Amino acid sequence: MLRFTTIMIMLFMIGCGGCHEDKPLQKVELSPEAEQLKINFWRFDHDLFNSDFNQPMAASQQLYQKYGSFFCSFVEYDLMLAECSSDSVGTLLKPFVGNRDIRETHEEVNRVFTDEKMTEINASLTGCFQRWHHYFPENVIPTVIYYQSAWNTNIAPQDSVIGIALDCYLGPKNKITKQLAPDAFPNYKKLNMDEKYLIADAMKGWVAWKFRQEYEKKDMLSELIFYGKLMYLSEALTPDTPDSIMMSWSTSQYEWALAHEYNTWKNIANEKVMYSMRGAEINKWFADGPFTGATGIPQDSPPQLGVWVGWNIIRQYMMAHPEVSLANLMSDRDYLKLLADYRPNR
Repeated sequence: MLRFTTIMIMLFMIGCGGCHEDKPLQKVELSPEAEQLKINFWRFDHDLFNSDFNQPMAASQQLYQKYGSFFCSFVEYDLMLAECSSDSVGTLLKPFVGNRDIRETHEEVNRVFTDEKMTEINASLTGCFQRWHHYFPENVIPTVIYYQSAWNTNIAPQDSVIGIALDCYLGPKNKITKQLAPDAFPNYKKLNMDEKYLIADAMKGWVAWKFRQEYEKKDMLSELIFYGKLMYLSEALTPDTPDSIMMSWSTSQYEWALAHEYNTWKNIANEKVMYSMRGAEINKWFADGPFTGATGIPQDSPPQLGVWVGWNIIRQYMMAHPEVSLANLMSDRDYLKLLADYRPNR
């Protein structure tokens, strides 16, 4: 994953839609039940590196018994070793755990993510999932699993757990991050491997997983609305997080987006863009990268401007319709109605 990508948008109006000094989601009072909610936090990375792989089958079975499908996902998709039911899994894991670079990264994870820092992160995530329970009380509350993905996946959500790969958040200036091959990890990806993005990334990953069935690939407008909803719900779970952090942008990139929202919208509102069904062209508005690669957008732009505009569309709709619940928002596919209140910042 190494960053939440793929996102899209319609129509042309004027106003102050980019002005978000007032953030109503910060004012939501949680239900007493949600405020008392406790979250389970597990350290798969510690359990993995503390396992005795001199008895490989026993070690892998113990990990599977505790972590279940998460262990299978790690073995089968992150490391691509074998099916987790295979008797060879423990034997195949042993060289991974003993690898010098992997061991050095594990030591660096422990150095950077101290007990004090993990307590802070756990407190932030607890607040996020308390809000999740407040808005969706019938939905499962996940167990949070910290692990080391060998830079394959930064956020790994499943139905009842969410994995967070700490090796993907050591920081762009950390020696481990700097050593990653530039062809696989260009500079813009390394800049995103910063702890300050961890909470926002986790919420975006969780929300995208939970509402993946609501995705309807139709045209630019439907993509824009869908991903705008995901961003709005992610914001609802971590409302104190600055917009720039939610977008994985620097301050200057955020300022560029604010200053150019009107012109960005003019590009999108073009009928040939708005109702386009050309996947490759649509994806340019939402793909991660050093800039937004869509036609008419300069290379000094931040990436994923489609996400940004989509988020602003949904924000303005929800400000105009405070009676709408998040559950109803997420299931609403009347794209023109959701668009109708949007006024881009000029």
